[in-house]
Amino acid sequence: MSSSDPQEIIAQAIQSARYNEAVVVTINGDDGTDNNDEQQQTREIVLVACLDTENGGIIWKDAATSSSSTSTTSTTTNTDDVGIVRHLRTKRWALPMLNDHRRNEMYNTAIRSACQQKVAEKNNRNNQTDDYSSSNDDNVVRILDIGSGSGLLAMMGAKYTLDAIQEEKDDKGTSTMNKNVKDVRVTSVEMASAMARLARMTIKANDLDNHIEVVEKHSMDENFSLDQKADICTSELLESGLLGEGVLPSIRDAWTRHLKEDAVVIPHRARVFAVLVEGLPLDDSNGVDKTTENRHAATDFFGPDLESFRQASGGVCLSTSPNNGSPLLGRQGQSREGATEGILVSLHTSSLLDANYNEPLSDGLTEYNDYKLIPQTLKEKERPQKQHRGIRALSQPQTVLDFDFASGLEALPPPAGESFSKQIMATSDGNCNGVLFWWELDLGDSANSTYSTKPIGFFSDSDDSKNWQDHWQQNLFLFGDAQVARKVTGGHPVDITVSHDDTSISFAMSDHDLIEGGIARPNQRRRLNHEELTICRSISSTRALQLNDTSRIRTLREAIQYALETKGMDAPLLDLSDMGICALIAAAAGATRVTSLESSSGGIPTLAATIAQIGNNFDFQIIQAQAEHITNAYILGETADIVAAEPYFEMLEGWSLQEALNYFYLVRSMKQRGLISLTSISIPSVAIIMAVAVECDDFFQAYGQVGDSEEKILGCFDHNPVNFFGDRYSNYDVSLRVSEYKYKALSDPFCVAKLLYDEVTIEAGGEKDGWASGKITRPGNCQGVIFYLDYLCCVPKEKGTHQKDGMHYATVRTSSASHRQIVRKLQSSTVITEADVQKGTKCFCKASFEDDINGIEDHSFTFKIEK
Repeated sequence: MSSSDPQEIIAQAIQSARYNEAVVVTINGDDGTDNNDEQQQTREIVLVACLDTENGGIIWKDAATSSSSTSTTSTTTNTDDVGIVRHLRTKRWALPMLNDHRRNEMYNTAIRSACQQKVAEKNNRNNQTDDYSSSNDDNVVRILDIGSGSGLLAMMGAKYTLDAIQEEKDDKGTSTMNKNVKDVRVTSVEMASAMARLARMTIKANDLDNHIEVVEKHSMDENFSLDQKADICTSELLESGLLGEGVLPSIRDAWTRHLKEDAVVIPHRARVFAVLVEGLPLDDSNGVDKTTENRHAATDFFGPDLESFRQASGGVCLSTSPNNGSPLLGRQGQSREGATEGILVSLHTSSLLDANYNEPLSDGLTEYNDYKLIPQTLKEKERPQKQHRGIRALSQPQTVLDFDFASGLEALPPPAGESFSKQIMATSDGNCNGVLFWWELDLGDSANSTYSTKPIGFFSDSDDSKNWQDHWQQNLFLFGDAQVARKVTGGHPVDITVSHDDTSISFAMSDHDLIEGGIARPNQRRRLNHEELTICRSISSTRALQLNDTSRIRTLREAIQYALETKGMDAPLLDLSDMGICALIAAAAGATRVTSLESSSGGIPTLAATIAQIGNNFDFQIIQAQAEHITNAYILGETADIVAAEPYFEMLEGWSLQEALNYFYLVRSMKQRGLISLTSISIPSVAIIMAVAVECDDFFQAYGQVGDSEEKILGCFDHNPVNFFGDRYSNYDVSLRVSEYKYKALSDPFCVAKLLYDEVTIEAGGEKDGWASGKITRPGNCQGVIFYLDYLCCVPKEKGTHQKDGMHYATVRTSSASHRQIVRKLQSSTVITEADVQKGTKCFCKASFEDDINGIEDHSFTFKIEK
């Protein structure tokens, strides 16, 4: 973004930003043109969210250390460009997209064909024109590339037009040279400053900068226009849900302002396929109590199931009324004349469709060095670990939407969107909880130019395992009124309404298919109006899965009750997590002096805690402030004897290690300031950072070096600049729900480090020089490490799974499909043979914290295998 008043824009951006995102502000930016004669002074501020190790919470730091004089044609890669590095780190789909060979080849074929077509058309037309002059527009092929990215599509357009020009010369000689196409001009538009700079570098490295101009604007910007309309338009404004990046408004604007009537648009068309799905029951390995039979894999993406939460938490109702759902947490049910609300979740759905897709990371019975398993718990090792979170298809795929990008403005849908009534034939009996959908893309007209994002291994007769990629996933649209059964019968059609606007797709079932309490509702006529269908986004699916992990909530309740029994019901208790879940549990348990500190910059956590406080008639204090700004006067009882956290912090959502560290820094700071007693009880008591060495070939290839051994895509497009800035996933983490990814554990889980909250110390998991070790147990190709957190909470003896020094602990685990884990790619893989396993080969990991002198990185991991 750019502004003459950056402070206001920075404040707005920080308000909505999350950890691992960068807020980039360009002050006195360029005018969006490549002008070699004008050097323009710019100051790019690259703010990154960092853990505040002194006070806890988040502090924003400028990663770009100094001002620089930057030309818009800057192409050097001999020094780091922090803006590009952070952009590629935040937009983690960039490398997997460039490593998608199928996508590259299809775009390559389609663009080459379009360039050849336009050169031939122009030459034929020019040779039939007697008064043709070399200044005529048809002397040049003009290409508009919307969304530069690395510059790959723009380079394809330039290269293949130049190739076609040369081929025409070779075929026809020089007799018609004066009338032939002589050049190509590509205008590539990129709104992200960092990507615009990277595209210029990559284009320069391929010696195509004389034919390609990168303009740093949005193609729909009223100040952007082409000198002459384009013959070809290329773009890839696509995301998992198809429409979220604005392909429809951008192509509509291109046809209106930028393209000739006979322009070739790539991609040509897109189609959306839909399958009715049912969520399968969950077991207790997914954090589900046996008493919550209404729970299943689909409803868990809504958060939370109120009755399940009430039982696990000891009576807490996350609503203003025990009989109502929470409008903040995604349990709205029906609204506006029968319209069905829902949520959209993008993920690799092969993991939901295949019960054997993956193995569990942990059996939940790990010994953490000196925290030993209680003997009676060892019997549990024979218990089967079924962790599958699954769905079942109730129909075959059916086309429900079709978009034509290539046939002009009239072929595109209106900006307001459309709704259609469709019938899908059910193939099985079941309760339909939602729709699984994906899309196909026709890049060109040839039979092999169709790209599909369908689930790997399903709905196909051929082996498509090589088609896996990690930049476009499938989508679950889950109906919002989760308590209403949608009964379908195999062999009978099901009426659905599919709607879209310019940015999203949604679904609803006709009312006569809805069954509540076993009684069919009266049939109501549904108006085909996309505005009836809304998507609830108050909390994310990541947070919903956490709140629906009732084993986690139950363990927190048991630990809080034990702390209150130890310290007394009037002991001051301070909840440091956003949303006040621990405060609510404590109040329900009878605590009389409870304070909840809400440090989130967003309003949802505080509002959710307030609504639950009102709904339960609890009397405790909610403070919305940063920890460093509060004093003892803010805490009921002045000094906390019990401190608790899930831990959950909205800013850090999905980054479990950072949440654990943030809680540690908060406790340490507040103990130093006398806000928390030095003899306080912490819930949890310990956070244990666990590691597993894995083979993860798909992930390793997707996030590795772009291109071949010479760093070239398709053997001819040099991407050395992209690798220089982007091939760094061995240095920082990726937050993933690893149950969606194919991997094979090669080692036992092992403890890398422990965060001791009561003692406020960090212990290395190893015994020698801080190196923790894990036993290699299987042969394979070690390509990465998965990290997750196990939290130990002090509980009564009968509730414990582990013990140390006479204390008993229950475990809150983050290794299941209900949570996200951290993945670190290795720079190079290591082959482990069966012989290596037999001789006791070990892997080693060393963690360090607070060592970065710039304070940007909050931790580092070093990993090695010694045979």
